[in-house]
Amino acid sequence: MRARPVLILHISSDDLGEGMPLPSRMQARRAILAALQSPSARMEAGRCAEISLRFVDNAEMAALNAAFRGKDAPTNCLSFPQPSLPAIFRRDLLGDMAIAPAVVAQEAAEQGKGLLDHYRHLLIHSTLHLLGYDHQNEAEAAEMEALECRFLAEMGVADPYVQPAVHE
Repeated sequence: MRARPVLILHISSDDLGEGMPLPSRMQARRAILAALQSPSARMEAGRCAEISLRFVDNAEMAALNAAFRGKDAPTNCLSFPQPSLPAIFRRDLLGDMAIAPAVVAQEAAEQGKGLLDHYRHLLIHSTLHLLGYDHQNEAEAAEMEALECRFLAEMGVADPYVQPAVHE
């Protein structure tokens, strides 16, 4: 296994209200670091990867989704990659991620997934977007999903694309 890069993670969660379940800083870091092991990350040991993670309410997520994707509804997560910097800089500013905890909690409940597992999946998914992965066509989606499943399996999380069996 490759040595991990250094992660500088800025987390904010203003105005979410009391009791909104969020992953701990350590849980978020572990998921993001798992994705930084991606073949395309090209993160050398000792290099710094800097990411800003913001937990937002549904209104803010809907505004972001409308402004950047033309969709007038909240979504679970959005990623905003930063342009590459010249190699003379030590720190790799990867970008920003926004996650809507209310959407994440609703999806986890509807899909029969553990909330922390769903957060892990979305953190890995968002980080892969910051690294340049996308899912605009079948080939891209297959590559990205395979990486997500691999990193999640290494964390003991089931394949998020397989629906749990319904027991009656």
